[in-house]
Amino acid sequence: MSSQNWQAVENKYQWEASYPYLPGHVKGVPRGQGFSLEKIFIFLGMTIKGIIGLLLAQLLHLFPYLWKKLLKGEIIFTGTADFGLLTIFSQFNDWNSVNEFHDFFKPWTFLEAPEVAKDWDSDVEFGRQRLAGMNPVVIRKCLPADISPESNFPVTDQIINPVQGKEINLESALQGNRLYILDFKILNQITDARMEEEIGKYPQSPICLFYVNDKQQLIPIAIKLQYKADADHQEYNQILTPNSPSEVWQAAKVAVSSTDAAYQGVISHLLCTHLLIEAFGVSTYRKISPQHIIYQLLTPHYFNTMAINNMARNVFLSRGGFFDVTGALGYSGSNEFLRRGYNGYEDITPELKFYEQALPYNLKARDVLEIPDYYYRDDAVLMWDAIKEYVSDVLKNHYKTDADVVNDQELQRWKEELITNGNIKGLLPPEKNDQLDTIADLIDIATNIIFTATAQHSAVNFGQYDYAGWIPNNPFALYESLSDLFTRDGNNIIPLTKRLPNRLETIKQIVLVKVLTMTPPYSSKSLLTLGNPFSESSAKQAFEKFQTGLLEIEQKIATRNASLSKPYIYLLPSRIPQSIAI
Repeated sequence: MSSQNWQAVENKYQWEASYPYLPGHVKGVPRGQGFSLEKIFIFLGMTIKGIIGLLLAQLLHLFPYLWKKLLKGEIIFTGTADFGLLTIFSQFNDWNSVNEFHDFFKPWTFLEAPEVAKDWDSDVEFGRQRLAGMNPVVIRKCLPADISPESNFPVTDQIINPVQGKEINLESALQGNRLYILDFKILNQITDARMEEEIGKYPQSPICLFYVNDKQQLIPIAIKLQYKADADHQEYNQILTPNSPSEVWQAAKVAVSSTDAAYQGVISHLLCTHLLIEAFGVSTYRKISPQHIIYQLLTPHYFNTMAINNMARNVFLSRGGFFDVTGALGYSGSNEFLRRGYNGYEDITPELKFYEQALPYNLKARDVLEIPDYYYRDDAVLMWDAIKEYVSDVLKNHYKTDADVVNDQELQRWKEELITNGNIKGLLPPEKNDQLDTIADLIDIATNIIFTATAQHSAVNFGQYDYAGWIPNNPFALYESLSDLFTRDGNNIIPLTKRLPNRLETIKQIVLVKVLTMTPPYSSKSLLTLGNPFSESSAKQAFEKFQTGLLEIEQKIATRNASLSKPYIYLLPSRIPQSIAI
């Protein structure tokens, strides 16, 4: 393109500096990158239908509520300006039991109850979700240092035993690769007591230890609710186990799952897929011409990403947005969470490096190749291998030698743009010193981009309704302090329903996760229905080969799922969108 045309493109895709501590993003929504009218109507239709159905459920709850009040003689108009209505309706928004959540899933609410509602409170289901739920990317192998006496989580045989009626030895379990851990230390003291009282929510920074039992099930055996308890709340240093009072143990598990939901929403989903990929999209449009092989390879996987991210910044991250009002951390806490997730936090968590997000690196770093029934891992590996083979076929046919990569000026400008304006860290491993000088390097980067924009996003997005649609399983926030769990006699424990989002917040959560799990063809095309994006014949053939391989993966996963009581469906190629479009 001429210099004038390049200038026009760069004026169209301008960098916005509103979040300098995150990957770079585009200013506004450039023309041609917005949602189609059809998609907007589908999106709004699903939202309105969900809200109307759930409000209808509440209206049907109102009449028996008022009738009971009347029978108890509690309808007394004692107020003045409000005619006593606030007194009458003061408890309408509260829950009396977990069973009342079923009221949201009736024929007139247009919503089907998530399957997890049947056994969400069991230890086996709690463990299964860390491998096949809506955030299956955090669990890692437990190291001896994680539970040593000098650690913040000094678990001992005496603390945890018996486990399901048996005595286990932690040292033997470590050596036998039977201990795994969920560690949310990144949330350490992200809010203080004053902030918690101000926002009315009580986020935790829990650590949870899991054990692979003789049935090859992953079960929780110990939970500490805060990574480092402050001086005024030393009771949080206590370790809870299944041998604790049942109400205490259930509340502790809900605290872990609520934290897991916050991590999924802010880090696994928003940061590590949406925001990360947008920087690549903006750089590609600014520095690569449409005739270039990289443009044709990557741009199908940026479809609608700038539009959905613009919505996320306005609807989720702003003051008064979803993270502020409904999320666990409020406005300040959520933005601090993002800052920690991308830039690291003290010596507790490192900054996010792009090359470390690659699936093989991530699985090895978490040391999770031996966990049984880890279907996310199994299906993700199939997808990664297929994408890498496809990318390799395309790029090796185009670039004959490493020198071709070095001498490709558009490609080199793209790389520089990613690091400078895109604020991408660790594009390549440190020994490369940011030098993109081999075909292998380019294959690794492109594979990581496409996998993240397709399979990885699918894995951390489309399980949201199935698991967070049932509020007790994955509440977006807890509304009572958990200090009562540490009373000596176990009495006066706050009922779980008092900790959960109220009816209004429940409606918001259910509608949100329903809309966010709008699968192809409504959100975009799937990897199986995506059109061939190439002009070169060899690249066209590589794409056709790729889709044939995806059909084989589809059949392989479907065959496996047929034998499972709870199939893992989020990485079926027919359900994986072409891009982060929702």
